Parts: sequence; structure tokens; C-alpha cells
Amino acid sequence: MLNSRNVYKVGFGPKTGANSFAQSGVKVAAALDRFPEFKSGFFSWEPFDLDELMNFDVLIFIKYIPDMNMLKALKVRGKVLILDYQDTFLYPSVYEKNVVRRILKWLYYCKTESYLSRAYAMLDGCMICTPLLRNVVIRAGMKPLELPRQIYNDENENVYKPFPMKTEGVVLYWTGVSLNQKQNEPIVPVLKRMHECHGCRILYDTDQIGEYNWIEYRMFDNKTWAKDILDADVAFRWRDTSNLQEFKDPNKVQGYMAAGLPVVIHPTASERLIVEDGKTGFFANSVAEFEYILLRLIQNPQLRHEVGMAAHAAVWKHSSLKIHVECLREHLLTLLGAP
Repeated sequence: MLNSRNVYKVGFGPKTGANSFAQSGVKVAAALDRFPEFKSGFFSWEPFDLDELMNFDVLIFIKYIPDMNMLKALKVRGKVLILDYQDTFLYPSVYEKNVVRRILKWLYYCKTESYLSRAYAMLDGCMICTPLLRNVVIRAGMKPLELPRQIYNDENENVYKPFPMKTEGVVLYWTGVSLNQKQNEPIVPVLKRMHECHGCRILYDTDQIGEYNWIEYRMFDNKTWAKDILDADVAFRWRDTSNLQEFKDPNKVQGYMAAGLPVVIHPTASERLIVEDGKTGFFANSVAEFEYILLRLIQNPQLRHEVGMAAHAAVWKHSSLKIHVECLREHLLTLLGAP
């Protein structure tokens, strides 16, 4: 039932300088406040403060959760506790598909996994944006709350890449934190050839200058990203094949598509669900294939435009901040037992 104020207080946090908090905390909170049932706020950490957390009826933890004792205290007071998965690594065994290896990992990491499984079991749900995480979250002891991940660069729904005529100075684009720059190592020789032999600019929007003087490193700014991304002509994403990467949130690829850019990706399982190969983007299953596709796009502006526009139409049809928050509202009302 609705509480006496007829409004539920929803806390988002912990507050960090990360893009995940700006998008899934600040922006989602503002959109949720448009519904009369909710009033949003934010909480801090390092350490979490129990008195601060007690001010909310619902707590949405973006990546990080408090310790067991604090979770117990919150549950005793009837708080609804939710983990926003983002790119959280839960613990090793839950990602393992092979049953025997899963058991072996559980035994090897028994102490850590036992504690974490008990902590996660105290949560009322885990927000996920790909059905591939459903079984992972269930194995971790949580109820999966499925919803479409919002597109971060909202302005690009109406302001997107114009028709590109150039075949010289084509901008090949990547964005991510400096820690993930190393994932591009297998394709660095290809990018260098594109730069030296075909006059391409290689542009990284990131948080730290890297080691290559032929790559342009620009500091990522969440406030201007929707405008900055339009400097690109082709976006790319390369992932390793680890368990963690397989389930990685496809939000960056969604962002590229939302801006009307053709994407070339070594796809994760979750990215295969949002990109239609050859129509709304391209899958490169090897470095040689990656180079071949890049060359096609560099030399063919019409192809870049057609694929970029198809990507833009497809992604905005199924994902947006508005759709994300409407779905979140339904989950919250269900968990709160509201009509």
C-alpha cells in the first residue's frame, strides 16, 4: 500500500564521479520524479551511512552495496533494496556455464562467494538490461529485474550524424576509460594502417592520454558527449572473450548507434542482441575482417550513411531514458506492493 505521504522516497547511489552514476543516478532520478508516486534523492559512501540510507523507502545501489550488517539493518526497517548491475562483477562461479567448472570455482572461492551470495540474497532485485544476465543473477541469489538500458546521449535522438561525403580524413572513433584502452591492442596495427595509408584520424574520447602519438586522445565530457560524438564517422568496439566481457552492458555501442554512426565490433553476446550484422552495424570476428569492413566504410560514404541511419532508427525504437524509467516505475510499484 502507499505510505501515509502517498510518495515513496527513492535513493540512488553511491554518489561517484563515474558516468554510470551521472546517467543511472542523476538522470534517472530526475525522470522518475516526474511520476507523482516518487521523490528521488542521493546517498554517499566510503563509508555508507546508515542514518542517511534510512531516509529512503527504496535504495538503488549502482554497482556497489553496503556490508552485510548494514543490509540486515535496512531489511529490518522494511527498505526495498535493488542492485543496478551496470558492469558489476558478482563472483566467478555465477558466470560459468559448465556445471562442473562452476562447482570447482565455488569450492575454490568458497569463503568469498559464500559471503557475497548471502549479501545478494538480501536484495529485492537486480536491474539488468540484457536477458543474457538472467541466469547469472539468479545463480547469485537475486531476482532479475529486466528493463531496457537508457541511451546516455539523449540529444542524439534528434541531432545525429549528417550525411558524410568525405573519403579522406575519415574519423574512426572509440570511447572508454583508460583501463580499457588495452583491449584495442589486437587491432592497433589496423588502426595505424588506416591512419598512415588512408588518412584516417583515430580519435579516443577517454580519461587519460595513451602511448600512441598518432591517436588523438580527447578528455571525455559527459555533458558534451552527444555533440562530441558527431565528430566521428565510424565507431568501433573490440572486446576480449572473457566471461565478464561476454555479459558486458552494450551501452556504449547503443550510444554510437543512437548518434547515427555505423559500428564495427568484435561482438559480445549482449551486443549481438542489439546489432543486426550488415544492417545496423558490422560484426568483425577476426582482425582481418575488422580491417576489411573498415576499408569498405572508409571508401563508401553512402554505406556509412545507410547503416548509421538504420542503427539510429532501430535503437531509438526500443531504448531511451523514457522507456527505461517507465519500466523501472513498474518494477518499483510491484516491489512496494503498490496498486
